[in-house]
Amino acid sequence: MGFFDIPSPIFSWFDTVILSSVLSPMLKLVFWGIVGSVISMGLYVLLSSQEKLSALKIEIATTRKALNDFDGEFSGAWILISKSLKLSGKQIGLTLVPAVLASLPVLFLLVWLGTAYNYNLPAAGETVEITISPATATLQWNANKIEDGKWQLTWPTNSEQLVDSKGNNIITFPMTATVPILHKQQWWNSLFGNPLGYIPENSPLEQIDIALPQNKYITIGPDWLHSVEIVFLLFVAICSIIIQFTFRIH
Repeated sequence: MGFFDIPSPIFSWFDTVILSSVLSPMLKLVFWGIVGSVISMGLYVLLSSQEKLSALKIEIATTRKALNDFDGEFSGAWILISKSLKLSGKQIGLTLVPAVLASLPVLFLLVWLGTAYNYNLPAAGETVEITISPATATLQWNANKIEDGKWQLTWPTNSEQLVDSKGNNIITFPMTATVPILHKQQWWNSLFGNPLGYIPENSPLEQIDIALPQNKYITIGPDWLHSVEIVFLLFVAICSIIIQFTFRIH
């Protein structure tokens, strides 16, 4: 489990036990988008100095107006330009760290949603295409080889293992999590873990891609628009803008 996966069991429990009985998948995404934006905006207000930012915005507006109205030598204008740049830099300094820290709740939710919502596990008896890398690796399992590196697996009811040429049990079907990729452990897995685990380091296999059925929450436009991450971030952005203007957050 990676750092950003720590609250995932809590999210899963609440989503399954509480939300699934009353909300459709799309409405649950709306709910999580609202939760993410409310918590993030609340953290931002707590961590940032709203009084200083309010005063700074007034000073910036006054300086810019003075610059726009200035009609004189460039040396005089440069004083106003320099002041405007310094004030803008100060504004960035006051907002950058609070904004980064306030975005963490959204990132925790985003990591969990990517696993919980993007894909479904096939029903028993369905055929699933699986691609391995390198394509020449030898496997021991009950699947039909289409060509080098490509296999068709009839989704099993009982436990079935994929074993490499060194006798490593790589993955057990049916899977316990909707993760379409299995690979060897990388440095970033300390942040974003794979709930299925990892391919052993001594295995000749490098990666396995499983063509799981994908949920599409938006059915128009390019494929990257169809993912749960885009829909979730859209709701977060809309709700955050509403909160910002309603409560006049700087």
